[in-house]
Amino acid sequence: MGEDKKSCFLCAPDADLIYAQTADWFALCGLGPLLPGYSLVTTRQHIPSAADAINVVTGFVNFAEQVRRALAEQYGNCVLTEHGRVPVCFDPSGTSDPHCYHAHFLLFPGAPDVSQAARRYFAVVQSFSDLQDALEGAAPHKDYFLVSPNSKEVHVMARPGRIIRQFARMLVADAIGEGKRANWRKFPERDRCVTSASGLRKLFDRGTAA
Repeated sequence: MGEDKKSCFLCAPDADLIYAQTADWFALCGLGPLLPGYSLVTTRQHIPSAADAINVVTGFVNFAEQVRRALAEQYGNCVLTEHGRVPVCFDPSGTSDPHCYHAHFLLFPGAPDVSQAARRYFAVVQSFSDLQDALEGAAPHKDYFLVSPNSKEVHVMARPGRIIRQFARMLVADAIGEGKRANWRKFPERDRCVTSASGLRKLFDRGTAA
């Protein structure tokens, strides 16, 4: 599988956006912040999904939950989502098949619960009270969408066919009345993200986000 790391923002992440990291994973402020503190938590390895990652990089779920708690304390309840086995990158033309995967969660601090809005797009919905259990339940699905409105409620949704890119962002953008900003490429707002990352980096450096 040929890879051009320059075309993958998770293979070669912008250091100014990273605010917490280990040798196996990192958290960064995502471009196109629909809400303050919008973040991604991702593996460094090329792993198809978080459901696959739990057996490869132990501790990934705990790290994601740690970041989620920190974001919730700073910005309010944090919605966590995952698109399942969806590749991250396109080739430079942006039109052909993507070339690599990174298991990653999207975190939307202060977002409303979008799980009910998501349900109408899926034939199968399973509910769990724990993220680890939910990912184990998601593993048998070829493709799935995971949404967790709070730390005690997680839904895994599946249907025939692939899930569209930026589906979670579309749901959140519509819920907050900012539908036109769902595509992060059109509204990256990098400077705003750098400022958010700087503040969160200080929080994690102090160890108060553990």
